[in-house]
Amino acid sequence: MRSEEDLVRTLRAAADQAKPLPGGLTEAVAARRRGHKKGQWARMALAAAAVVVLVGGTAFALSSGGGQAGPATQITTTSTTSPIEHVTVVWPEAIAKVPRVASNGWKYRPVATISPTEILLAADKSFEKAGRVVVYDMTTKTTRELGEVPEPRRGYFVQEWGSNDQQIVWYGETPNNKDVWADIWVMPRAGGEPRRLTELTGDQARIEVLSVTADHVVWSVRAGGVYRIPLTGGEPEKIQGTDDLHLNAWPWAYAFGPGPQGKRNQTRLVNLETGNSIDISVDKGDEGVLCNEHKCIGTRDDRMFSQGPQGDSRKLLPKGMAMHTPEERLQDDVLSVVGGGSNGQQAYDLRSDRLVSFGKEGLGYWTLPGLLAWDDDAEGVQKCENDSCTTEEKGGGKELTVVNLKAIRR
Repeated sequence: MRSEEDLVRTLRAAADQAKPLPGGLTEAVAARRRGHKKGQWARMALAAAAVVVLVGGTAFALSSGGGQAGPATQITTTSTTSPIEHVTVVWPEAIAKVPRVASNGWKYRPVATISPTEILLAADKSFEKAGRVVVYDMTTKTTRELGEVPEPRRGYFVQEWGSNDQQIVWYGETPNNKDVWADIWVMPRAGGEPRRLTELTGDQARIEVLSVTADHVVWSVRAGGVYRIPLTGGEPEKIQGTDDLHLNAWPWAYAFGPGPQGKRNQTRLVNLETGNSIDISVDKGDEGVLCNEHKCIGTRDDRMFSQGPQGDSRKLLPKGMAMHTPEERLQDDVLSVVGGGSNGQQAYDLRSDRLVSFGKEGLGYWTLPGLLAWDDDAEGVQKCENDSCTTEEKGGGKELTVVNLKAIRR
């Protein structure tokens, strides 16, 4: 994937000069990382195809198996005859209005949801260059600063954030450099000085997902394998029996079968706290099957479906519905999709088998594990030159409408 990595570096280097996101995009290229997965902070919209520049433990033995083609599955179909309602109507308890500009002029950027009432923000001193960690409280509608984000190296960018009841954690990289390097930090959730837990090089530094437990930071790497380091510090170690596993949402991890990215199927789910595993049922012809502990999604004959991890309750999803980009994990029960039966941005809730719309039709939106966000005050302005028209976003910039997926009442 040498050429893809070269492209990513080129896009990232040009990010500071990129124009505002035009409306009408079907997918985005995340350039904050080395091309190994969709960036956490992806800007997307619908209609015309284009490209957007973004920077964006106890040891145990695990069982193997799973992924074999099962018997023919009885299939039902999800209907789309009822109107697709907007997310602000369907889940009003999950909606927050988050300011975009701090008092010192730095830009707020949602980076994670840390509770049903709290959204973690990065205060950026320049484009996606986090300078401070801030919490937005949906109940009091106020922000609270937790502390500063160190910049240990030139060209350093925080790549992913996590939290538990006591700690905020993150890891960072220097994505424009050729060296394979990353570091991991921890900060008290109540606020205070951050502390670097470790610096990583080589395969351990090729982080794809990071999370935090009560006493460890855990992460998986692109080649497979789940690592951990105590929150008190120490040496990183690989969790025994995880050579072929990739972290989903803690404590769950998954294994892949053969095939290219976007088409290969997950074959096994493993609970890293208990060691229990679930063999994922995959029928012949299924592609891109991704699961969490509740549900799976996949594609067969160009039609998306959902099912339980063991093949139960398989349902065909609306014709033409598709995910924006090839995914490698299913961290949330709410997916951003296109083509589900109406124009505009849509999300599909796997738990209720319901489609909802969100954002503003034709304009950009942001998606991260745990949240959806858009600027309600932005407007699409069409610009035409030489018989070619594009839509650009104008205005807005004061606040984001954020859907905190942890706040949805189930």
